Amino acid sequence: MKRFISIGAVLVLIAVLSGCSGSSGSTVPSTSGATSAKTLPGGKHADDTLGGAGNRLSIALGDAPPVIGNLIPTSINIGIDAVNVIYQGQVINVATYSKPDVVNIMSNNGAPENVGIGNVYSGNYDHIQFVVDVPTSNLVANGTTYPIQFLTAQTTQSSVGFGSGTVTAPVTTTSGSVNPNQVTMTVGGDFDVVGTTSPAAMIQADFNALESLNQNSSGGIYAVPAMVADATVNLGSASGTVLNQAGSPVMSAVVVAVDQSGNVADTANTDSNGNFILHILDANDGGGTYQLEIYNSYTTASGQVITASGADASPSAFIQGPSVTVTAGNTSTLGTLND
Repeated sequence: MKRFISIGAVLVLIAVLSGCSGSSGSTVPSTSGATSAKTLPGGKHADDTLGGAGNRLSIALGDAPPVIGNLIPTSINIGIDAVNVIYQGQVINVATYSKPDVVNIMSNNGAPENVGIGNVYSGNYDHIQFVVDVPTSNLVANGTTYPIQFLTAQTTQSSVGFGSGTVTAPVTTTSGSVNPNQVTMTVGGDFDVVGTTSPAAMIQADFNALESLNQNSSGGIYAVPAMVADATVNLGSASGTVLNQAGSPVMSAVVVAVDQSGNVADTANTDSNGNFILHILDANDGGGTYQLEIYNSYTTASGQVITASGADASPSAFIQGPSVTVTAGNTSTLGTLND
C-alpha cells in the first residue's frame, strides 16, 4: 500500500471521550455531553468514557527540528481542538478539548507521545483527522513568535512525491459558514490496529515540519501539512550520519526512504552534525526494506527549496545510498553515508 511517511517528536494530549455525533466532510462533530454507549459503523459500540466497553485507541502526533528558511526553531506549537477517526466518510470523535491543547511538537527529541485516547470500535479506519486551533498554533525562533497560517485547498507534494496523502480543509459550522479559527488536517492509511487486548493500540501520525512549513516573502510562516499515519506496532526507524569525503558533516541534506514499490515512505533533513533519523518506516511494507537517497537540493511539499551545505556532490543529482531493512519497535543504525 502506498504510504507517505514523516519524522517524529511530539504532542502530548490525553483526553476522556465526550459524547458526540458523527458527520461527514470537514465539519467538526458536535458534542452532546452524553455518557451512554453510541452505535458506530457495522453495529459496533463504544462507551463515551474511558474504562468502559470497547477497545482503546491512542493517537500520537509529532515532528523533529526542521529547516525553515533562515530560522532555527526552538518550538513548534500546534493547538488541537479535537481528534477524529473516519470510517467510510463518517467522522467519529476520539477526543475533544474544552480549550485548545497546545503542545510543542519539538519537545520530546523525536519520540512520539499520545494525542488522543478513547474507547472505539475494533476495525479499519480510513483516515485520522486533527482539528487544529489556528490562533494558538505558532513557531518560535530566535526569540520571536511567528503565527502559523494554514493554507487549505493547496496541492501537497514535494519534488519526490511526498505528502499527497494529506488534505487540509477549512471547518464549516452547522450554518455553513467557514470558521476562520480552525482547520482540519486529514491523513489516510490502513488503520486495522484495534484488537481485543490491552494496552491500547496506537496510531502514529506525524506532522512533517520539514515538508509542511515554509516562510513567505514577508517572513511569515505558513503550513501546507504533509502528514502520514500508521500503526505504531508496525513501525521501525533508521538513523545515520551524512559526511563529505573529508569527513565533515553535510548539513540540510534531505534523506529520502523509498519503499519496494517506488513510493516515498519518509523524509528527514540532516542537522549541523550531519545526523538524521527516519522515525516512521513500516516494517511490514515490502518486508520492511527501503532504498535511501540523499538530495543536496530538494523542494518540499510546501514549496521550500533546501540546499545542503558541505556536500561534495552536485546539488542537481541525488546520491544513491544504502538499502535498510527495519523491524518493528527498533532503530536500524546505518553509520556513515558519504555525500
